[in-house]
Amino acid sequence: MEWVLPFLLVLGVLIVVVPVGVYFGAVALLWVSSLASEGSRLSRAGFYCPFKKQRVTADFVTGAGSDRPSDVLSCSAFEKPDQVRCQKSCLGLAETHSVSTALLPRYSLIAGGRLTVRQ
Repeated sequence: MEWVLPFLLVLGVLIVVVPVGVYFGAVALLWVSSLASEGSRLSRAGFYCPFKKQRVTADFVTGAGSDRPSDVLSCSAFEKPDQVRCQKSCLGLAETHSVSTALLPRYSLIAGGRLTVRQ
């Protein structure tokens, strides 16, 4: 019966201490990786395109630290949305706003779920 106390102690460590340590380790790794990544952000917006004269949905790329998209990845105005063949004039109309939180998903939509497009 002298093995019961050490057994309960090891069991308590395995059930409580190890999962808590793994949890805090994962959060720390996510935080450090978000500090190291200064890459581009992706956002999707649905809006009326004044150039194509129709409602479109477009995916934009915004560089780190910029409030303006730098490229259009896809646009529903075309038969093949990933082959954008226009002059991308909507880049001058759109603006994005960064949200500074370490654990925000990379493909999250900003500005209340919408990319702001001025008309």
